[in-house]
Amino acid sequence: MSTAGDYDVIIVGGGPVGLVLANLLGQGGIRTLLVEKTTAAPRQSMAIGITPPSLEVLSRVGLDATFINEAVKIDHARIFEEKKLRGELRFNSLAGQYPFILSLPQAKTISLLEENLKNFSSVRVQRHCHFLNAEEEQNHIKVALLPDGSHDQFQKTRVLVGCDGHRSDVRTVAAIPCIKARSYPHSFIMADFHDRTDFGSKAHLYFNRAGALESFPLPKRRRRWILQLDQEQSTPDVTTLIMGIKQRSGLDLLPTDCGGLNRFTVHRFVCNHYFTGRIILCGDAAHVMSPIGGQGMNTGIADAEFLADILIRHFHHVQDLKTLLKSYDHVRRNAFRVAANRAARGMWLGTRRGRTASFLRGLGISLLLNSPLSKNLPPYFSMQTIPGRSRSANHFSPESSG
Repeated sequence: MSTAGDYDVIIVGGGPVGLVLANLLGQGGIRTLLVEKTTAAPRQSMAIGITPPSLEVLSRVGLDATFINEAVKIDHARIFEEKKLRGELRFNSLAGQYPFILSLPQAKTISLLEENLKNFSSVRVQRHCHFLNAEEEQNHIKVALLPDGSHDQFQKTRVLVGCDGHRSDVRTVAAIPCIKARSYPHSFIMADFHDRTDFGSKAHLYFNRAGALESFPLPKRRRRWILQLDQEQSTPDVTTLIMGIKQRSGLDLLPTDCGGLNRFTVHRFVCNHYFTGRIILCGDAAHVMSPIGGQGMNTGIADAEFLADILIRHFHHVQDLKTLLKSYDHVRRNAFRVAANRAARGMWLGTRRGRTASFLRGLGISLLLNSPLSKNLPPYFSMQTIPGRSRSANHFSPESSG
């Protein structure tokens, strides 16, 4: 065992949230170590949607233009019920610098964020390094790590942040409980195909009595398809997906165009609190919501922005850490509640099955998308109206309403 150098912040987890946090801390000159147990970014796309508020965060570290150049801009979403077009969401009507939602594979997001860390001399990244344990000692934390091919190593840090996902080891070590945990009965299968459609950069959402189907463009002429499964489909394969796409959209896809399948179920939880002492949780380590609607990663990015700003204030201006973390806990838990409830409502509406549900949903979609209220929908679905952005940290007190 050995003891290595000191840091202001150690981040466990090298996904998008941990990397955004590391970039923001690096820009603030904070001595940061990011450890990630894997050797490389995941191959699968997983989360692909990057909303305008997240692009504003990326602009702070000079990455907005890079992401825009690498991604597909989704400025329209076409919505169908029983294969009939009911209306469109027009994101090009959004106010601000980014009137679109970006679509980019998560592996590319990770690659761009990690590459940008080379611009910050105060940040170090250590891959293939496992987090083992943490012990608080007076004004610092002793963190036990296991680098690949090495012995246990101790690092001292003033703050430890868990960005290590919904199965967070940091959360387990800190003994922070999860509350309001639930699993939904819905199951989905998704895959990225070579795109032979003429949809271009438009998203297509199909609903019918059998369930939901979503389709999103990706760079390099790829397109993601997400199919709601029947409960009896315990072992779905590419044929299941292609048949479901045909039944719900009328489109014929080729098995040879499929880049691999991924099945997932839907869960929700939030931690009782986002910090204890000098150990803090961020992103999926602190909360999980339905992935339908693409709000999970973007909520985590907003967590990272808020947390980075208060940590920089603490380290540079010697402001009380506990008071600042209380604001983080209050504001970002409220933001999660709003985003998760929106995601749950969207999933509930889109996954209703049966003839009656389909008729009522189609009628409601048509009325909403073709009414004066439709102008409020793009800001809603692009997360521009989620509360709790970092600017709140400048004037927030834990007793305020948020």
